[in-house]
Amino acid sequence: MCFSRSRLAAIIVSSAFAGLAIAPAGAQEPLFRPLLPSTRLSPQQAAMVKLAETSNAVVGVKLMTAEPRRRRASKVTLALSDRINVTVSRRSDEAGVWRGAVDGSGGLVTLVWSADGLVSGMAEHEGHYYSIRPLGERVHAIVELDQALMPPDHEPALLLSSNDRFGQSNAILALRSVTEERSVLPSPSKALPALGKGRNLAPNDVVIDVMAASTKKAARHYHDITLDLVAFAIDQANESFRISGLGHVKLRLVHAYQTAYLEEGSHFDHVWRLADKGDGYMDEVHELRDTYRADVVILIVDDAQGCGLATRVHPDPDEAFAVVHHECAATNHSIAHEIGHIIGARHDLNMDTVMTPFPYGHGYVNGTKWRDIMSYKESCGGCPRIPVWSSPTVLINGEPAGTRELNNARVIAENAARVAAFR
Repeated sequence: MCFSRSRLAAIIVSSAFAGLAIAPAGAQEPLFRPLLPSTRLSPQQAAMVKLAETSNAVVGVKLMTAEPRRRRASKVTLALSDRINVTVSRRSDEAGVWRGAVDGSGGLVTLVWSADGLVSGMAEHEGHYYSIRPLGERVHAIVELDQALMPPDHEPALLLSSNDRFGQSNAILALRSVTEERSVLPSPSKALPALGKGRNLAPNDVVIDVMAASTKKAARHYHDITLDLVAFAIDQANESFRISGLGHVKLRLVHAYQTAYLEEGSHFDHVWRLADKGDGYMDEVHELRDTYRADVVILIVDDAQGCGLATRVHPDPDEAFAVVHHECAATNHSIAHEIGHIIGARHDLNMDTVMTPFPYGHGYVNGTKWRDIMSYKESCGGCPRIPVWSSPTVLINGEPAGTRELNNARVIAENAARVAAFR
């Protein structure tokens, strides 16, 4: 089954709500082939390639053309660069998303096809990320990013603490009780826009509605930033919940648009200009948030000073805002990371020893093997981040992903409903 790109955006962000599928290319053929020498890029395509090449984290850009879809495949081959070709074995293929792992390295691969032959996705392999970006007219860029060169999770000197705006006491939030939370389900009168219509929710689902604003500077990197980045990153977050035994918690993209905001200053400036009312910056956000009843608002920027920043850990409804650098949104799971902060999750103890609002709410690092969504690469010598939330009951290759004292999955299980009831 195939979908238009506008329809596909709704399907990607609701992979847990529907049972539709998109069939990838045949197993005996590569997903991409090099462009013919005679291929001429349009000015817009050439501009996107040039922008990708100028990133400090990018070590290569390979231009390819997508092969036609043939049939559902259990294995596909993928040329990640001129020197690296891998075979990927399918793990699942549902709700419009094909997921697999690289044979040998185990790196995760996620691919999405649209009816017009374009493929969005991401692959991980031996410490590098490969962002698969459609450029239009079947042309794709496979953008190779070195994890070691990616921006820090948060801009230096702006690590989240238990303080409001890094100075004012946040003790009241730390004392908030789980028993004070409201209903976990959206009101039946909550009208959903096109991106969220038609999704079937289970009775016990906890649905956090997300609105995303993108700057023009960030959007120019993508053929369609909503579909190729934002919706994809939200699907990645939902998959991390599923893997961590939190499948009842789901993010749902209810609105996405391009704001006129011109990026100046730090991530701290961006996020508070987004959150504050009446300051002359992105003032339309608050009316749109009320219109679409978004629990959380994310601003996608092109600012590599850091991967992202939320207003604080466990904020009140009026401050459920975060900023995310586009390059980190999906590859570094930064949309999930920042929403994790809003729910109440903290970093690993090597980076963050604050014990409020939840003393057990920290990330987990497994030696130098891997780290979870909330942990820093500095805590493990640059080990890869995997899409899992710290939990003593979740096993990664037979090893627990946390302890009783390091259990962000518990934080999410106990506090996601509070955020889902913000609007």
